[in-house]
Amino acid sequence: MEEKKDQNTQDIAKEEIAKKQSLFSRIKENRKQRKEHLKQEAAKQLSAEETKQVEEKLEEVNKEIEESQSPKKKKRSLFFWIFNILLIMGILIWNILSTDDFTPFEMLHIDYSYVLVAGLLMIGMILTEVLSVHRMIYHKTARSRWATSYKSVSIYRFTPLATGGQPFMISYLNSRDVPPATSLSIPITKLLFQSLVWLLLTSACLIYSFTKKIRTIVSAFSIIGFVLTLIIVVVLLCFSISKKIGSRMIGWFVKVMVWLRIWKDYDKQYTRLIGALEDYQNVMKEYNKAFFEVIYQFVLSFVRYFMMYSIPFFIYCAFKGYNPDMFGEFFIYTALIDLASHFIPLPGGVGINEITFAWLFGTYLGGSMFWALLLWRFFTFYFYLLQGVGVIAYDTFYGNRKYRWIQKKRALQEESQEFRRIQIESFRQEREKRRRKQKKD
Repeated sequence: MEEKKDQNTQDIAKEEIAKKQSLFSRIKENRKQRKEHLKQEAAKQLSAEETKQVEEKLEEVNKEIEESQSPKKKKRSLFFWIFNILLIMGILIWNILSTDDFTPFEMLHIDYSYVLVAGLLMIGMILTEVLSVHRMIYHKTARSRWATSYKSVSIYRFTPLATGGQPFMISYLNSRDVPPATSLSIPITKLLFQSLVWLLLTSACLIYSFTKKIRTIVSAFSIIGFVLTLIIVVVLLCFSISKKIGSRMIGWFVKVMVWLRIWKDYDKQYTRLIGALEDYQNVMKEYNKAFFEVIYQFVLSFVRYFMMYSIPFFIYCAFKGYNPDMFGEFFIYTALIDLASHFIPLPGGVGINEITFAWLFGTYLGGSMFWALLLWRFFTFYFYLLQGVGVIAYDTFYGNRKYRWIQKKRALQEESQEFRRIQIESFRQEREKRRRKQKKD
């Protein structure tokens, strides 16, 4: 009876202490418990079959990277670079001939406070992507990896007129001690959430543009891009509902591609797409019950696109002065440009972005259009290339050596901790033996 009373007294005391804890203390405690749970989940070993599947997928990623670095791909990238330079020169000549107010030194006389705002929006876009990847890594590994998140995003965006940054991102994450399964899932998850938010936002802008009778030739391309993207999203939703439906749709699609002689090996392409389907369904299952994670990723994606579509307005303000009435129209036009660039599958939207920008904003900017185009492409494309080059150069000359040293340091710390644990355990055993001996004596 006395033991039960003591136990009840202790429980009551613990409850009173818990009540007296501040809100931040309770949040900290809950966070600590969740972190321990995530560490236990991350420590779980994959089965032999799952490990084999992950290794096969990583091999496919490495093959894609090798193919992208082939001489044929390099020639293709060089061709797009030359095409982009010639196109910009053509827009410059057209802007000079079609307007009377073109000045070669106009960039010296603009309001750079609005250019600064556009630059901050660009930084905000990068920050949202870093936060997104950081959260995915933490959700899977219970480790905060800010530098790795930033560098992986930079490499993902660094596609110098070569299609697809996902393989490079997967390879980099895996090289930075992120588990292979996590490295494979992050680009898929990132692309999935951004595609859904992009479709919702751009479709709303497209519908609104028709209600306001904003109709241009760009609108036609935007409709085609919207329809194609909608088909892709509908297919993805079908994949998420049933694997059987998804596998049948993949089978039909591969048969059509083989019949059109675009692909040759049916079994190879079918296996590759089925693997992608399984990855997608695994992501959907994982986030099915993680409501907070879904909302977090959706909000970040929405903020990113909102900032991206706001940049042309502030560039316009830098050249023509602040006019808040133009924000909505410029926002919609930028969404239409983004839709139109999805219609033509060129890397970085090279060509179609420049042409549609000149077409839509030329009447508003006049002789300033060419300089505004350069600023816009710098904030939405060229800066990402420079950032990627900087990250790769840093890792090549210093970052990789630093990370290898950190790995060795971490391994030595783990060894020292293990050695300390063994010594403490040995000391406790010896002490227990002495106590037993003393009792016998």
